[in-house]
Amino acid sequence: PQLQRYADVLIWGLKTARKGRFRKNDVILLQYEPAALGLAEIVYAKILDLGMNPIQHMGLTFGMEHNFYRKSNNKQLVFVPPGEKELYSSINGRIFLRAPDSLTHLRDIDPMKIGKVLVSRKPLKDILDKREEQGLYSWTLCTYPTAELAKQAKTNMKRYTDQIIR
Repeated sequence: PQLQRYADVLIWGLKTARKGRFRKNDVILLQYEPAALGLAEIVYAKILDLGMNPIQHMGLTFGMEHNFYRKSNNKQLVFVPPGEKELYSSINGRIFLRAPDSLTHLRDIDPMKIGKVLVSRKPLKDILDKREEQGLYSWTLCTYPTAELAKQAKTNMKRYTDQIIR
């Protein structure tokens, strides 16, 4: 029941952030980290119930992300998959479920590599910013409790979860 309510809050947040109204067949991008899969399944179903089209993208595991930064050459770092610009040009909303299993897994990665990736993705962010200004797009995000987040907050998982609920 708690995850159902969390999903309801996320849908409410997405609707509230939008200048215009959502319509049937709007496209909603649901991005989530692996630990939030259960919540993602619930949000996905709620998007369908609203008559909208969910597109789901699960984020990289921290091992995959570390390998990406450690092993990628310059071309791989700035690679934007085919279709990303078209996707970002047509989504009407985005929900991001933040649920990190690690906050320190990139500590040995050159910050310049991370910056290069962020710069290469700026045109996608610009598309979303423009759509948001036009009232065609909104977004919301949440934190899903993980053991790593509780550890970094120097508390136990129950207390951390209770704080998010509050």
